[in-house]
Amino acid sequence: MTEAQSPRPTTDEILAECPRFRVLVVGRSGVGKSSLINYAFGINLATVAHGKRGTCNIEDEIISPHNDHFVLHDSMGFEPGNTEEFRKATEFFKSRGKKVPLKDRVHAIWLCIKVPHAGSRVFETGDEEFLKLAATAKGNLAFCNNRAAAYALNIAVPVVVVFTQFDVLYSGMEMALTEEEMKLPDQGQRLCSQRAEDEFKKICLPPLHNIDPTPRYARTSGLGANNSPDRSALADLIRTTLHLLGETSGFVGKIFTSAQNRETVWITSAIAQRGSAQANIDGSIKIGMKKYWRGIASSTRFPGFKLEKCLNTLHIDIVTAWNFSDANKLLRGTAFVEKMRTITQVVVPREDELKDWFDSVKNVVGAAGTVSAATHPIMFPIVAGIGLSGIFINWLATVYKRTPETLRLFMGYIIDLTLVLDQLFVIVLALGPPKLLTQTEIDEALNKYTSDAMNTVHAEIRDYCNEATFSQICRSNRAEERIKELIRNHRVKWEETKPQV
Repeated sequence: MTEAQSPRPTTDEILAECPRFRVLVVGRSGVGKSSLINYAFGINLATVAHGKRGTCNIEDEIISPHNDHFVLHDSMGFEPGNTEEFRKATEFFKSRGKKVPLKDRVHAIWLCIKVPHAGSRVFETGDEEFLKLAATAKGNLAFCNNRAAAYALNIAVPVVVVFTQFDVLYSGMEMALTEEEMKLPDQGQRLCSQRAEDEFKKICLPPLHNIDPTPRYARTSGLGANNSPDRSALADLIRTTLHLLGETSGFVGKIFTSAQNRETVWITSAIAQRGSAQANIDGSIKIGMKKYWRGIASSTRFPGFKLEKCLNTLHIDIVTAWNFSDANKLLRGTAFVEKMRTITQVVVPREDELKDWFDSVKNVVGAAGTVSAATHPIMFPIVAGIGLSGIFINWLATVYKRTPETLRLFMGYIIDLTLVLDQLFVIVLALGPPKLLTQTEIDEALNKYTSDAMNTVHAEIRDYCNEATFSQICRSNRAEERIKELIRNHRVKWEETKPQV
């Protein structure tokens, strides 16, 4: 082993097997597929796909330069009386089933159905036949004919029904408000939301359950006046898709021949999407737990490697999991890496060593931050204006050892970087597809994390990793659980806010 060697990033292995999440989107013209794809995967579909009916070929691989971990196949939907699109779709499914390599299979299908007006038909005949295929694949044979069952033996693919343009239903409820209801804006909004929800359940769900008693569905809204989608609904669609891909029993086993294949596709899909920060966090955790996070206090993966090389590997895996549109590779650049190390270095030394580590920096002590009300206060160096400590740089050049300092380093770097990227995710939402990343957004995310959460996070890491409990932590190998807990407690909770309509 040479000094230049580093542990191999887990994402290299995963993406070598399945570099792109392959999704088939089925939907008639005007249903809102383009907006859905643009915001779910952070691309500009108009720049890479044909927009006119008649030019779309389901076999075409639509790959965007804005997100190279995603490939789209587009089916124009099943118009009344047109059986050709349905025939093409079923043949396509058969050609992209489990008999082909994992990277070439269709991994998920989104069937887009526009929320209808009251009294309108929800599903056309072709949509119903399509859903029967999916139902047969899950084993609901009673709802399907033999022809569909025969097809499904070769085309078992996770299907999510996406009801689009829910906001139109909401707008209809707004127009029906009485004068008395309109006088109370907050009350009126609540009434519209509830009535739209009730109407959706009344007109959309019964026909779906008649085809498949255990469907997977989500709903989305179109673009509002501020040109932004319903982020909560979009995140729900992504969570629904990932949950279906991650199922360990049922028909998913017909698609993925091994648990490893299933996890690989799940991680690739989590990387590809750009609509749910929680999915990025979950993907980052799954990537880390495959090798380097599990038993991180007493790692069998890091010994023999220098600490700096280990940090490089963690950095690559976490940044890759978030898949920002980062054409200039700013998140992998030296400047960003140095800023992240500047943040994490603060949590590494013991409290009595803080002055020695940072004695070259003025005013190193005095920033707010205490471990807890039940313990004595621990003062942390001010991050703004601090460079990398010489002692810290020299320490990173040493080989991995099982010490409290090393545990604080890895816990701190994983949590710090994840929470900075979580802040960055929320910031770039305002940019819209393709959400090109600049240094301005990165600096804003760094500033928000260091001013809002860093001191508390570091205090809680110190609480957990103190010398008195280090040996117990090594024996239990549960430090990764504390990492996940701290990320969960301190991440931005934007997805839990009230849905827009």
